[in-house]
Amino acid sequence: MLLLTEGLRAVNMVRAMYPGKLIVTDFKCVAPHFGSEILKRDTNYLTVLSQAEDNVIESITQEAAKRARGQEVQIELYGSWKFDDAEKWLNMGVSHIVYSRPRSRKGLWGDPDRRDISQFIDMGFKVTATGGISYESLDVLAGLPVFAIICGRSVRNAPNPASEALRVKRRIIELWS
Repeated sequence: MLLLTEGLRAVNMVRAMYPGKLIVTDFKCVAPHFGSEILKRDTNYLTVLSQAEDNVIESITQEAAKRARGQEVQIELYGSWKFDDAEKWLNMGVSHIVYSRPRSRKGLWGDPDRRDISQFIDMGFKVTATGGISYESLDVLAGLPVFAIICGRSVRNAPNPASEALRVKRRIIELWS
């Protein structure tokens, strides 16, 4: 939302304020020229949607590699996808999957999500898990070597978001220690 409302100026400002911090530019690119402009801002991670055409994914990934600044392209799963697609992305140089839980899976996270994430990890991807994760569903992911877990709505919608964020953080430390 920050990119949508403030544009790339926001990325420049955040980079200037926090030069040593990781920046994820979650723009969900589907066009190569957008990716190119974002990479110029020295973002560490750039998100491309799984529905982007192969030439877009390949172009952005190649540009990130050519810049030689350690920038990585992450594919956010959206809509229909297959593990064959993931193999293709891996061969293009994509190193990171953002596993957005399929909306067709209702309720708490479960074994199908754990199996999918495990398969991506076994393929060699870093995996960020997102999509309705809450304190109550963290146990399903326990022990998996995930890169990151996003508990957005469950924290944002809590009566006291700061307290909920700390509760989630404590549980993550407990489960992954």
